[in-house]
Amino acid sequence: MISEQQLNNWAQAPSPTEMEKIKRTREIIENKIRTHLPIAEIKKKYGLDSFVFPEIYLQGSYANSTNIRFDSDVDIVVQFNDVFWSDKRQLSEVEKNIHSLSYSNSSYHFIEFKNDIFLALQKAFGANAVYSDKCLKVKENTYRVNSDVVPCFQYRVYKKFISYNNQDYVEGMKFINTGNNSEIINFPKLHLKNCESKNIDTDGNFKSLVRVFKNIKRDLVDSGELNEKTAPSYFVENLLYNCSSPCFDGSFQDCVVKILQFIFDAMETGRISGFVCANEQNSLISNQTWNSVDLNTFIAKFGYYFLKSKK
Repeated sequence: MISEQQLNNWAQAPSPTEMEKIKRTREIIENKIRTHLPIAEIKKKYGLDSFVFPEIYLQGSYANSTNIRFDSDVDIVVQFNDVFWSDKRQLSEVEKNIHSLSYSNSSYHFIEFKNDIFLALQKAFGANAVYSDKCLKVKENTYRVNSDVVPCFQYRVYKKFISYNNQDYVEGMKFINTGNNSEIINFPKLHLKNCESKNIDTDGNFKSLVRVFKNIKRDLVDSGELNEKTAPSYFVENLLYNCSSPCFDGSFQDCVVKILQFIFDAMETGRISGFVCANEQNSLISNQTWNSVDLNTFIAKFGYYFLKSKK
């Protein structure tokens, strides 16, 4: 079994120096966009009554402080809220009609917003700003880390729409992969909020154990025992989110054993089909998220490695 000391090393939070550089990166990106985004020109070109500067925030492991030193580029969301996409499937026909009377379609589309953000980054960073299908990349230097800048529109899952002043929705974000025109919907704010609550409920052990699991996964990948794509870190974090709070009591060795037992029991009883992502909007296992074969492969290899390792 992996030693308690090794698990403790893997469980540690990122260093203040690393987190400060990440924070500085987000601030640099926001300041450059503020400087170079031609808001007045965009409003005039597309006839927009309003253009509130986009909301810019971190998402993923860096935002949740569950990153390990092998994690990829930091994700910086650039979310435009004046234009949004809607999921109105839970509304009645009357509510849908009221909604259509309250809002009109915008002439400012996602592809144009993404291009505008890219031009702003290009003015600021030159060749260090790179356009890609899912995001815009800004290369690192001595002051900042590699960044994936994700332009997106707000996404609303409506629960009710009685009137403009009496509505309820779950906020997410949505963007388009401009390489294949596929839509990507996430709920990063909910993910962050729910993971923080889980961490409080477990006296801080939830995030520590996520780091432990991600480090062991990294060892499995580096040794050739596991394909990187079999267990994306995001799904590993969501998997642990479903484990009950008592699983996070005790030493790190005890916690890993209890988490594995909880997951194995969920597999045997079929309860695992009810596992959700930490945003509590998506199922953990589905055609759009994690497939059960990959999850089973990861847990089997993880369990064998943990119990047999002499680290």
